[in-house]
Amino acid sequence: MEYAYHTVDVFTPTPFNGAQISVFTQAEGLSDRQMQIMAREINHPETVFILPGRDNISAELKVFSPQSERAVGSHSVVAAARALVHSKALPVVSQDCTVHFAQGSKIFNVVLSQTEGRLLTQLSMSVNSQIDRYVPDTQELQSALGLGPNDIETIKAKTLFVSCDSSYLIVPLRSLDAVYRARFNLEAWSRSSASSAPVNEVLVYCRETESLQTDFHLRILGAHIAQDESPPVGAAIPAFVASLCETRGLADGTHALWLERGRKAERQSILKVEFVKKATAAMVVRVGGDAVLIASGSMHAPENIS
Repeated sequence: MEYAYHTVDVFTPTPFNGAQISVFTQAEGLSDRQMQIMAREINHPETVFILPGRDNISAELKVFSPQSERAVGSHSVVAAARALVHSKALPVVSQDCTVHFAQGSKIFNVVLSQTEGRLLTQLSMSVNSQIDRYVPDTQELQSALGLGPNDIETIKAKTLFVSCDSSYLIVPLRSLDAVYRARFNLEAWSRSSASSAPVNEVLVYCRETESLQTDFHLRILGAHIAQDESPPVGAAIPAFVASLCETRGLADGTHALWLERGRKAERQSILKVEFVKKATAAMVVRVGGDAVLIASGSMHAPENIS
C-alpha cells in the first residue's frame, strides 16, 4: 500500500532552509516497525506520522528519526500543522486558534495564526524550571568547550544549569565567532565539576546574530553531536528562556523573542518565542515559527515485517 507524504522546511519562510521534516498525513495502518523503516529510508532528522485524533484531539503524532522513535517537539508540531493545512485536514485560520495534538497520553496545545498570508504555528507549554548556579568555573568551561579567556560572558549573563523537561548547561558567549569555535571536549568535561550533573548537552548562545530580525543565536553541543553540526534547538528553548529570566531580571509580563540557529549558508532556522512570566505561577512558553512545503510524494509501505 502507498502512503502519501510531504517534506516541510521548518522554522523558515524561505525554501531550502530550516530543518527538513517529512510528514505522512494519513499513517493509519502502519506499525511502529514500518514507520521506523520508512523514516530511515527518507533519512531526514525526523519523520512525523499522523494518526486520527480522538475526542477534541486533532491528530495523534508519532515521530521517528532514522535511528529511533522520538518525543514530539516544536519542529515536529510545526511540520505536522503545515502538512495538515496543506492537505485540508486542518482549516485555514483567519485569526488565532488552538488545536490539540497528542503523543500517547501527552497532549500538546498548538496555536495557529495567519500573518501576512503565512501560517505561524507555535507549541504552547507550561514550564516549571529548576535552576542551579553551581556550575564549572570559567577555566573549566574554557577547557570543556575549547574556548579562550575572553570568549565566555561573565558580566552581562551567567552560566547556569537549567532543567525543565530536559537538563542543559546554558553558557553565554561574547560573539558568534566563539559560538562556532566551541568544540565539546568530553575528556575535559569528565574532569570538570559538571561531570556529576545529569546533563547531556550544552546550549551556547550570544547576542550577536546574522539576521537583523533575531535577538540571540543558539547552538547545541554534546558528546554525541558532531563537531561541525548545529542540531535543532527547540527542545532547549524553555530552559533558555528560564535562564534569561534568572540572569537578566526580566519583569513579570509577556515577552517576545526571535532566535536563530545555524548559519544562513547552512539551513538557518528562525524561531519565534513568546513567554509569560509570573512570580506566582508556572511560566507559559510558546515556541514556533513559519514553514514551507517543499515536496510531496508517496512511499510503498514495507511488507512482511516481523
